[in-house]
Amino acid sequence: MSDLIINDKAIKYIQQHLKNESAKEMRIFIGGGGCCSRFEITPVKKALADDVTYKRSDLTIHVDKTLIESASSIEIGFDEKRGLLINLFKLS
Repeated sequence: MSDLIINDKAIKYIQQHLKNESAKEMRIFIGGGGCCSRFEITPVKKALADDVTYKRSDLTIHVDKTLIESASSIEIGFDEKRGLLINLFKLS
């Protein structure tokens, strides 16, 4: 199982976004396809069947199983200029 590391600024940003969407949980997954695949984050009411769930500071985050299986860790941060940043560190 991968480690999920999320900084305080990212937690605060996500919690505010979820409040605006009237949601309590979020999901991270790979969206798009072909040469245009990218991380996507969306408010959700519950996890999908194969998601791995993490809890951090009253925040529930569901991560697609395929991301978990290919990563040693996932880091989520927030930058004032660039917004929410997700880094996936691959298994060696």
